[in-house]
Amino acid sequence: MVDLLERGGGSGALDDPGARDRERERTGGPRIRCPKCAWGPRREDTWACACLHQWNTFDTGGVCPACQRQWLETQCPRCDGWSAHLAWYVADDAGRH
Repeated sequence: MVDLLERGGGSGALDDPGARDRERERTGGPRIRCPKCAWGPRREDTWACACLHQWNTFDTGGVCPACQRQWLETQCPRCDGWSAHLAWYVADDAGRH
């Protein structure tokens, strides 16, 4: 199967996984992270739709702004695993001790 929701941006290898969490803590929004490996996307990371439009899928809840396709799964650029898009969103208090 063709990798329809390709990802762009960095490889994630040198990302600070807590950076986006700290930003979310300041804004009160949900944390975003891969349910399989806990990698957190940066604002500049992009994914590509089957229509070839590139955007940050978390800015639109998995909906391509060019063709309106709803992506129910999102691929992680770090572990290459596919997970339900909604599973990437974590409540602020999840995982805190």
